[in-house]
Amino acid sequence: MAQAELERIERLLNLLHQSDANELEVETSSWRLRARRHVAIALPPTEQLVAELETAPAEPVSVWIRSPLVGFFQPRHQPLQIGELVKRGEVVCLIRAMGLMNEVQSPVNGRVAEILVEEGVAVEYGQPLYRLVEESGDETST
Repeated sequence: MAQAELERIERLLNLLHQSDANELEVETSSWRLRARRHVAIALPPTEQLVAELETAPAEPVSVWIRSPLVGFFQPRHQPLQIGELVKRGEVVCLIRAMGLMNEVQSPVNGRVAEILVEEGVAVEYGQPLYRLVEESGDETST
């Protein structure tokens, strides 16, 4: 490779270094250059990061109640409402399949955050029916 071409490549690499670009690709009839720049990410000091994590509110744990079988969604006698508390093992709805009513129970103590299906809608196995925000057992005893 000629000295002029090496100087040209060096100028291109300097240009990449001075720019905001992360990648450069140049092709001529006699050579091809492909260069990538790795960008370092500055992290805050560890003490600051720990303090931010301690002060950040904990994300509530979402629990999805899913259909245990294929059938038709049927709410319980008193349909659940958003914000309502349910206890672990409490029947939250029914799935009608082959003429039988199958109870669906809450796997946790929690508060209803979303109701994802309406009465009479056909549901698939594993389809989400409700989203609960998990709460400790003490809070749901009201």
